[in-house]
Amino acid sequence: MKNNPFGKMATRVLIAPVALMLLLLAGGLEKRLVWSPDGSHAVVITDEGLYISDAEGKLSAMLPNVYAAAWLSDSRQLVIARKESTAKWNPIAQAAGAERAEALIADAEEIWHKLQTGAKWNLLTMSVSADTKKKLMGVYLRERYGDALRAKVDVGEWDEISTSKIDVHELVMAKIDGEKIVAGTQLYEGLGEVMEVRIAPADRAVAFVTEYKPDKVGLRLMLARVNGSGATSVAEHVTAYPDWTPDGRSLVYVQASGSGTQDVMELGVLVRREVLNAEFKIAVADQKQELAGLALTELNRVRCLKDGRIIFNAVEIQLPVANDDFSDEHEQLFAIDQARQPTLVRLIPRKRMEDLPQSLAFFEISPDEKQILFGDFNGAVSLLTLATGEVAQIQQGGKKDDNLLCAPTWRATGEFSYAKRNPEQDGKKPARAAEAVLRTGDKEKVLSTTWSDEVNHRLFGQKSFP
Repeated sequence: MKNNPFGKMATRVLIAPVALMLLLLAGGLEKRLVWSPDGSHAVVITDEGLYISDAEGKLSAMLPNVYAAAWLSDSRQLVIARKESTAKWNPIAQAAGAERAEALIADAEEIWHKLQTGAKWNLLTMSVSADTKKKLMGVYLRERYGDALRAKVDVGEWDEISTSKIDVHELVMAKIDGEKIVAGTQLYEGLGEVMEVRIAPADRAVAFVTEYKPDKVGLRLMLARVNGSGATSVAEHVTAYPDWTPDGRSLVYVQASGSGTQDVMELGVLVRREVLNAEFKIAVADQKQELAGLALTELNRVRCLKDGRIIFNAVEIQLPVANDDFSDEHEQLFAIDQARQPTLVRLIPRKRMEDLPQSLAFFEISPDEKQILFGDFNGAVSLLTLATGEVAQIQQGGKKDDNLLCAPTWRATGEFSYAKRNPEQDGKKPARAAEAVLRTGDKEKVLSTTWSDEVNHRLFGQKSFP
């Protein structure tokens, strides 16, 4: 394997506060309304759980605690991510895995031993880098030592320890059964939230990205068989949005060239790695093909087109760069196709850059691969036509606090859904911030007319219902 030309570049570019804020805000967008491949149904995901909607907007009963979903090609089966909060050590240890659970126990027991000698809980846990790890040790010690632990810590510390719960995440198969959603085989269980789910062509496997908790920082790329059991690790320190190549055998993703530290934007590498062999069995190749270098954020997104092009978003910068200069940079979309032209091609004309969000962390390709749909944290929706470079503004961005977290998504070529903002009346905010609409050409149909105000509020990102 050749040396990594990008990994040798040790320079890291600090993110200016404004740019960092914009990137994090863009990450708030979520696929909260996702159409099935045949367009007959959509999953509607709120802060409480998942519904199934028909083409007219009629909702099923809710499946609680689901926060992400991806459809299989039959439009009847799904892969869903859900979480359950628990205060019990055994399910937490099971989700952490034997090796990591043993390490947590060892660290917790060491803290318990030092508490016996008069050391203070807040000082002993001050060096614990991850807040989740501190909570995990507290749950273990609380369950094992109970009142003996309570006697060794302050009242405020005990209040925190005694009420601590941990989210256990799982990825499971599910299917539509009449008007119900039924969960099935578990594909993954862990302490890290699932950030993205991508189904391989022909439904042969599931790629997903999770937080690497509790002892490591960053995201990792995982792989599982559809309807299988157990997951395989592909790579660590990756960004949140990988994709499958058209043949369904390789994954393309962005990976940090260094340690993936979150408080800086370091250099990354666009990577293609074979993960399924000729018989389409899981076989993660040791070698990887490095395609391009780029400025890394956790929100770099990759999409593979049927014609062989690989599209990704990145900031176009020249090193060295000052923080203040970098804060005003717009992201660009790039395409690479090594079979035809191994150089990077800019997809957005420079004169159209200002018509699109500063961060292009959310973009989705149309089914016919001729247009790209963009979303933004404050509700802006834009449409780029690749052949002409023209940008259509479907909805302008709102005020800074008009956070519409429901990202626009395609239903079919020329047809997509988005969160359409309700206008203010006489300077007053509307009771419902937005409605879910289906746009076909220039015509729009409201899907959420019959949805309760509570479902509406939770869909568009409000954490509490008045």
